Amino acid sequence: MNKNFKIVYLDRITAGPIELKEKFSKYGQYIEYEDTDSSEIDERIKDADVVITTRIKLGQEQFKKAKKLKLILITATGFNHIDVKSANELGIKVANVSGYSTNSVAQLAITFLLNELTPVNKYYEEVKYGKWMNIVVPEYQKYPIDDIEGKILGIVGFGNIGKRIAQIAEILGMKIMVAKNAEKNYGKTNSVIEKDGVLQYDLDKVLKKCDVLTLHVPLTDSTRNLINLEKMKKMKKSAVILNLARGPVINQEDLYFALKNKIIKSASVDVTSIEPIEKNSKLFELDNILITPHIAWKSEKSMIKLMDDVEKNLKMFLEGKLEGLK
Repeated sequence: MNKNFKIVYLDRITAGPIELKEKFSKYGQYIEYEDTDSSEIDERIKDADVVITTRIKLGQEQFKKAKKLKLILITATGFNHIDVKSANELGIKVANVSGYSTNSVAQLAITFLLNELTPVNKYYEEVKYGKWMNIVVPEYQKYPIDDIEGKILGIVGFGNIGKRIAQIAEILGMKIMVAKNAEKNYGKTNSVIEKDGVLQYDLDKVLKKCDVLTLHVPLTDSTRNLINLEKMKKMKKSAVILNLARGPVINQEDLYFALKNKIIKSASVDVTSIEPIEKNSKLFELDNILITPHIAWKSEKSMIKLMDDVEKNLKMFLEGKLEGLK
């Protein structure tokens, strides 16, 4: 252990109950904070060599005050909260982790999908308040149950997670339509391409055809507000949107309007534009949206693999082998 080498974890609370002190203390002085307010960042990283964080925003202002900082280890795949350009200009490496939560995220996506077709949460609420026969007799059925077989699943973002969801959905009898990479321009004349062994279509075609749309893209300039009111108006009125990517991939104001005015049927989201979601969010007025608190990546197996991969990034950095973002 190098006592002069300091590792600071700014938002330890995001890692759950996994033991980390033994894992990281063997590399140097390891300090962890449950969480860090923006006003506390400068003091906590001023003499750090390595910063570990899941969601704390770091930019040029913080980097210039952290004279020893050499490495930022992101305990997630997304890195939109880090000013990577400024970090690199100051000689600070940034490393994220990918592939650790593929099964976990796919599991919640399929849970959302099945619950949208058979709304078990709403039926439970009815039963809890003493309603039984009035919801099971067909003519009074309050929440229709739909069959999954033959439904079209539109996938936006066909990385590890998108591919895993496609595999499960096909087993359940769904048809798959993959949208072409929203960040690349394939040309106006090339409306359908074959990539990764599947046909990929223009996003607008996927929107028009799909019964369920599921989002799994990173947040970039190209994907911010990718799904807006104009796009949702192209979808079926019976269509469902699932967002397990990043909140701003959907324009949240437009989503509220589309759900309130029945432009689409419903939505299930694990992410919101601001996290935690505001207590007075207009989305809570709606009964056709389900919101979970960004939990898709947090299965026990995923968290263990995540922290193992973060440690690997640290070791590679110390050995001079770390390439950076994935």
